[in-house]
Amino acid sequence: MRELLKLVGCEFKKLRRKRFIKLTIAAACLFPTPLIIAMAKDGQSFIQLFRAVVMFDDILFLPCVLGIIAIILFSMEQDSDTLKNLLVIPVSKINIFLTKLTVLFLLSLIYTLAAYVASLIGGLIIGKISDIPFLFSVSIGLGIFVFLATVPVIAIIIVCNKSKVFSIIIVLIYAVLGFVTVQTIGRGSVLDRLTFALPICITGKWYLGIVPVEQALSYILPYTLSTPVAFGLLAAYGIAFTLLSLFSYKRTEI
Repeated sequence: MRELLKLVGCEFKKLRRKRFIKLTIAAACLFPTPLIIAMAKDGQSFIQLFRAVVMFDDILFLPCVLGIIAIILFSMEQDSDTLKNLLVIPVSKINIFLTKLTVLFLLSLIYTLAAYVASLIGGLIIGKISDIPFLFSVSIGLGIFVFLATVPVIAIIIVCNKSKVFSIIIVLIYAVLGFVTVQTIGRGSVLDRLTFALPICITGKWYLGIVPVEQALSYILPYTLSTPVAFGLLAAYGIAFTLLSLFSYKRTEI
């Protein structure tokens, strides 16, 4: 465990030099600004603001960010040709893999909490704020669920082992398709059938079931998922694709 914690610290030190990380955290905080302005004009409630921020910041933006950071993390050693040096120390490939996955998990929590803080600031601006402890717990849950929902695309990146451009395209397609599918929940569209095939949609169905919705959106409630069901499904996805990723990563040529 100590070795893993040290490795996590080293990974964060390496990422600290990457402008992309700082820019995306700043974006997570600034992204809600247009929503805050629009909802302040329309007199929307704080819950509506929070729900909108989550939809765009966590359901759409975060999987893209985690996927791209995964590309950076899993290509660092290959790009600098330092993987063989790490293995000589020795550090096992399993520990290296688990370290990178832990970093992604922690970043997922950081981003969802950044969106939560941005929502609170927006609530103060529109003059409405409520359910602070409950929404904090929801944000923690979103950090966990979105991370699990992103593990499959991380597996695709590792298994395919293609160029960074190809990997980024796969990440964007995965995130956008998941976001669009969430928007079709309960509408009987063809995309609605992809619910259980896309982990991001499972996250959206859990989230929409746990956060209060107004009467106009009550039609989606029969299609939402309870916390145990959503977590069970996402955990199954996470475990299966983590094992697949690990198997592929261990076979990576030095």
